[in-house]
Amino acid sequence: MYAVKAIYDGNNFKLKDPVPVEGKYEVIITFTQPIEKEQEKILKYFGVWDEEDVNYITEIINERELFSLGRSEI
Repeated sequence: MYAVKAIYDGNNFKLKDPVPVEGKYEVIITFTQPIEKEQEKILKYFGVWDEEDVNYITEIINERELFSLGRSEI
């Protein structure tokens, strides 16, 4: 069994990783979490950035999600 990350835009799947197989395969599609509105804006650039850029952007998004976690002044 292989796992390949992808983004579903409501109509189509855009693979984030190369497919490690050839030929026809039965697949299981698992929807893990919705994409937030801010992340949707970033996706218009999908395929433009290399893996290092994507890692930096993902790190920034994750840091912003956790920014107010546990803060009492907010």
